[in-house]
Amino acid sequence: MSGVLVLDHVFFLVADPAGAVKRLEDDGWVLDPGQVHAGQGTRNRRLRWPERFFELLWVHDPAEVRANALRLDRRADSAATGASPVGLAFRGRPSDAELGAYWPYDRLGFRIWIHRDNEDRPERPMVFALELDRVPGPDAASAQRRPGTLRELRVGGPAEPALPAYEGPPVTHVPGPHALELVIDPAGATLEVDEGLTLRA
Repeated sequence: MSGVLVLDHVFFLVADPAGAVKRLEDDGWVLDPGQVHAGQGTRNRRLRWPERFFELLWVHDPAEVRANALRLDRRADSAATGASPVGLAFRGRPSDAELGAYWPYDRLGFRIWIHRDNEDRPERPMVFALELDRVPGPDAASAQRRPGTLRELRVGGPAEPALPAYEGPPVTHVPGPHALELVIDPAGATLEVDEGLTLRA
């Protein structure tokens, strides 16, 4: 399983989850019911395209998220902390040459390799690898099946993510404030989903 990783999903920690969900649904997107991440203090809703998905993420339990090693509360409070609200999840195991830049997280029942930038350079997007051949994703019956594919991720911020070698759509760094734009093929109008989060489809 060690070697070239595959982009599995991307997340964005939203400030207004109810509003973000409503704006997506009003635009015709269908999100799955999502789940609470026990022990992590977060909750999600997801939409997907072939081979990968997008995860709206937010703090569900403030005390739990502060006690968790990932400290996603800092990324959720990006305006105050300067940490990026963007996460890039890859599937597989980093190569032996890259593995030293990661640490193992085992709280979800399988190993996740967390890039050390999560602690050392939180202004960069969170980069991690799920050590699975296939990651359980949204239920196909309830997940987004709107035509199109995720063509590009445009990640705004003061520093570009520390990307491993991977297969999948390009991740383009846009210098400036923290932001994420999902470019769906065929691309069209831009939807402002939440502060810093847009979807162009």
